[in-house]
Amino acid sequence: MKPRIMVLFDSASIRRESLQYSIELAKRMKSSLILLMILSFEVCSPNVNAVEPMMEIGIEANESLKKHAQIIRNEGIAVETAVRIGNPRSELVKYVAEAGRFEIIVWGATPGLMKKKNHWFVQIKNILECPVVTPFIKNDTGTTHAGV
Repeated sequence: MKPRIMVLFDSASIRRESLQYSIELAKRMKSSLILLMILSFEVCSPNVNAVEPMMEIGIEANESLKKHAQIIRNEGIAVETAVRIGNPRSELVKYVAEAGRFEIIVWGATPGLMKKKNHWFVQIKNILECPVVTPFIKNDTGTTHAGV
């Protein structure tokens, strides 16, 4: 089976550094990419007014991922996209259970978010069975690095 890299976004924003890093990594590893966007949404009460706007955000997120996927395909890399809406921990666990093993997860978060111990992904990243990196650009040299 061809190695796979998950590029995880936990908001509707897509960081260019994460995509560039993932494309280069996929080329070196001869792997495919999975772009997964998880949008946090939990309804505490049956509020119909909250569901429809969230569905719209999900549709927009899916379209955005598809545009980025086409750019990745133009680089000769196989890519899939998925958007999940709900409890982020639960949605990630369900997705990994359905999709299977990944060689690495590239987390498309801002570098400062990695250090927040109360963030849902920081709390569960150690139970994942693959390394996690968060690419960022160092301002003083302009080179791309990844933090673990």
